[in-house]
Amino acid sequence: MIVLTQTFEELISGWSEHLPDFLPSLELKNCCFDSREVTVGSVLFVLPSVAGKEQSYIDMAISNGVSLIVSQDEKLNSQAVPHWVVDDVLALAGFCLAKLRPANNLNVFGVTGTNGKSSVTFYVAQLLEMLGEPAAVMGTVGYGHWQRLKPTGMTTLPLEMLHESLHELSKTFKHVAMEVSSHGLDQNRLAGVSFKGAMFTNLTRDHLDYHKTMEAYGAAKARLLQWPELELAIVNVDDEFGVQLMDTARAQRIISYGQSNEAEIRFDISGMNADGMELGVFYGERQASFSLPLYGEFNAANVVGAMAYCIGLGFEFQSVCTAAQRLQSVPGRMEVVKVVENQPVVLVDYAHTPDALEQACKAVRQHQQGEITVVVGCGGDRDQGKRPIMGKIAAQYADKVVFTSDNPRSESPAVILEHIMAGVEQERVGICSVIEDRAVAIEQAIVQSTPQDVVLIAGKGHEDYQEVNGHKHYFSDVDSAKAVIGRELLS
Repeated sequence: MIVLTQTFEELISGWSEHLPDFLPSLELKNCCFDSREVTVGSVLFVLPSVAGKEQSYIDMAISNGVSLIVSQDEKLNSQAVPHWVVDDVLALAGFCLAKLRPANNLNVFGVTGTNGKSSVTFYVAQLLEMLGEPAAVMGTVGYGHWQRLKPTGMTTLPLEMLHESLHELSKTFKHVAMEVSSHGLDQNRLAGVSFKGAMFTNLTRDHLDYHKTMEAYGAAKARLLQWPELELAIVNVDDEFGVQLMDTARAQRIISYGQSNEAEIRFDISGMNADGMELGVFYGERQASFSLPLYGEFNAANVVGAMAYCIGLGFEFQSVCTAAQRLQSVPGRMEVVKVVENQPVVLVDYAHTPDALEQACKAVRQHQQGEITVVVGCGGDRDQGKRPIMGKIAAQYADKVVFTSDNPRSESPAVILEHIMAGVEQERVGICSVIEDRAVAIEQAIVQSTPQDVVLIAGKGHEDYQEVNGHKHYFSDVDSAKAVIGRELLS
């Protein structure tokens, strides 16, 4: 509930010239986006429900004394309560929230794409902080300062919470780098947010259980780069869909990045080692070479994309390059789990799509010389088509694979594992084992590895739970790995 400090007519001024005749006669005191908070004098915005519970929200609001209902479905029964039917209730709610909870002077930068969103937002926040500008992040891991996050458990917050959080951040920070999901874009859950900058990382298979086709998935991503009044767009032109976006993005300035010669900000990797990689970055006549303390070609791309945004904001090229050398890894993104010196290299990564898993495996192979064991699974109640693809990729790039459980949700873990194994080529079946218990899978992978080897634990990254049959149980890949290393190598 948000108390009105002006009349409702003043709040919605500029939204529409055609307002209901009954509005001036209503004594409205507050705006609600949750029927449980409704009191006498409330305006309830009935936001679309995936579960189709809009009518039950209205019924509860009526019993609580609601004074006005705003929805986009004229079929909903509001009984004797005034009901204003609009074309897009989320758009109107976002318009109102931007006034009720303004994020004045906060430079909002949205990052979308299948992979790399969290990494880019963290790198942007770190770079801007090193360049003297206070910056926050918002997304899958949480929101706030990149080292002191408030967890939310979701990438895109519900509309009211999103605006409340941006309003809160605007009191402390000048910038926020926000992950923007395809679901959030498709469902218009970012309505009213004033994005000044936007970035596209890549488009690979994911979320087809929701979007159904890659075309629909791509169209959802593209909406961010067509945002009203967008000032700056950053686009990865190493990605085929990114090349298309260069023609459709609506921004005052568009900066392309990648290894392609067509990129405005180009990079190449001259070498990789156990500590990171040697990176060259080129921008017009300017160039710089430096060591980047991160793993993987994909991370180089993420870093250069973040650098491109900072350069687009007006920061000097060399200063941005100097700052990039001090970047730290993102929680659950190629995160090194170190307990003792004489242990295998253990990496925890959020790779839960075929492309992300392939990139992670390639990165480990490029940086390390020992045998690679991959621990990975697939989530339940999600795109089943990617499961055999994930299995094939893991077996193709690893020396050993342990397939295990990863948020089975309402599905049988054993069935999910069968789907994954179905993609493994016959000649690679022998390197694979199936251990449903994820903790035991991690333990076996680490115990059977030498200090020269690498264990890549993929899929969950920063997550600290397993979701089984509607219940979330505490589980952390990082904590499980630390426990095994401490127990086995310190004993």
